[in-house]
Amino acid sequence: MLLLKQESAADDSAAVIEGITKQFQAMNLTRLADARIYSGAPFPILDNLQKALAEQRSADEKKKFINRLKYSGIAKERTEDTFLWDDNTYPLAEPGMIERALDAGFVKLRQNLIVTGPPGTGKSLLVTIVACKAIWAGFSVKYKTSHDIAVELREAKSGNSLSGYIKKLQACDLLVIEDITFATFDARAAQSFFSAIDKRYERSKSTAITSNGNINEWAAKFPDERMSSALLGRFYEEAIRVNMNGAEDFRLKKAKRMFDIPTVGGGGKSLVVNA
Repeated sequence: MLLLKQESAADDSAAVIEGITKQFQAMNLTRLADARIYSGAPFPILDNLQKALAEQRSADEKKKFINRLKYSGIAKERTEDTFLWDDNTYPLAEPGMIERALDAGFVKLRQNLIVTGPPGTGKSLLVTIVACKAIWAGFSVKYKTSHDIAVELREAKSGNSLSGYIKKLQACDLLVIEDITFATFDARAAQSFFSAIDKRYERSKSTAITSNGNINEWAAKFPDERMSSALLGRFYEEAIRVNMNGAEDFRLKKAKRMFDIPTVGGGGKSLVVNA
């Protein structure tokens, strides 16, 4: 019996030591990731050390996430538990597309995401959740509205910093462009915007866009027809497409509930949209 207890204690210590070395490895403290350092130490000390390291690493990862979130341009983290839906919420969405988008694995696969639908249906919430997941996974993210991009391209041009601005748009692993159909580009801004998207395409970088209107009609307004066609091709190639048309305006529904205004229809889960 004593021998069994000793073997069990040894196994427990070995497991904790392995956990300690893995924590130090993840923190890039390779000198301390040597199991021999901790061999023979009392189990309570080893256990407390492992827990302390786990807490420290968790705090470090949270701090890194917050810094990356600020860099991305996202004001607040959004998590998947705020996106509540069922098969009836988005009647026109192709089966499996929302799940694929929420998984955020398309960023690693260097694919694009296109989310279309009227205002208030959850497009922004979905892409923000995806962006936050990508940041947690260690990817660099930039989150902008298309209007901001159009304005910033013109400002960068006038300030002789256009090349640097385009490089920033090109470099991030995931570029999120909100409300793409709301942007109006002049000839120079359109060319710069196409250059940024083209370079992302060449480098197999992921781009996520949301659209309230028809993307084809928006692209047709570009000064150059060939540029318009090429831009659409770069967006659509190997893209996950989430069609939110036919869904309720959840912001309007929430407002009606606040003022006790009856709503038509119902059923299924609601979508929590924190605007």
